[in-house]
Amino acid sequence: MRALLFFCNQITITVRKSLFKTGGSTISSFSTVVGITLVLTMVGALFIFLLVAKAVTAHFNEQLTVQVFIKEGTPEDEILLFKKQLEIEDFTGEIEYISAEQAAQIMQEEIGEEFVDFLGYNPLLPSLDVKIDPSYSSIDSLQLKFEQLAELPMIDSIEYQKDLLQNINENIGKWGLGLLVLGILFLIIAVVLIVNTIELAIFSQRFIIKSMQLVGATHWFIQKPFMKKALRYGLVSALLALVVISAILFYFKAELVDVISILTDNYRFVWLIAGIFIAGALVSLLATAYAVRRFVKIAQTDLY
Repeated sequence: MRALLFFCNQITITVRKSLFKTGGSTISSFSTVVGITLVLTMVGALFIFLLVAKAVTAHFNEQLTVQVFIKEGTPEDEILLFKKQLEIEDFTGEIEYISAEQAAQIMQEEIGEEFVDFLGYNPLLPSLDVKIDPSYSSIDSLQLKFEQLAELPMIDSIEYQKDLLQNINENIGKWGLGLLVLGILFLIIAVVLIVNTIELAIFSQRFIIKSMQLVGATHWFIQKPFMKKALRYGLVSALLALVVISAILFYFKAELVDVISILTDNYRFVWLIAGIFIAGALVSLLATAYAVRRFVKIAQTDLY
């Protein structure tokens, strides 16, 4: 038993020393890193697309504002009480009360004329500017709530961009489905490319793998040195992919200024870095485990 373990250990040491040390295997090692780097660059581009799309969607959702106009003569204390009641609703975000006098002042600043003195009275109504909570996306429920609010005696009218709200929610669904399909496609391409690349790198070691198997080495014992090497490949490739992505962003910084601004906001670039490193390590490990397993299970007559 000790002799068997000693023999397995010697083979493992041989694998570790010989793995990617020769000229041919150095080329294989280089091509493996380059292949994984290209795949992770594509994955990084997808991550950026996801982060930007999510940020843009959230921005438009935050801009959705409903103007609730109050009938003339309604006491201010009733309006403020109604404002507090709206603030506890699940679809509302920030609410701003604008009195008739404030509305007139805003209008005068916009048009540059004192229309109140010209008309002799203030035609504007007090209002509540209600921002919709970005997490609330049920159009039908919002329309129902607005219809219920419009029936209140103190409400004069309710104005909001119904078409914009509907288009945003429709686009969210379309973009979400499209990004999900694109993400799955990218993942399949990444796994296939990395599996093929690592299989080529491990091909020269197939006889050593079979020798270890014949003397009783377990699958994990055989996979271990390859998995360690794959992890290093994945991390190095992730670092190189980040360098490529950063170089592209820097070179086109004038054209991609908005994208760069989004990535630097709310630590999104940190999430991008973490995502690429995790993807590089995880996919490399899984692809290597699959490739080594194929050579373990292959018949000895098929090795030649």
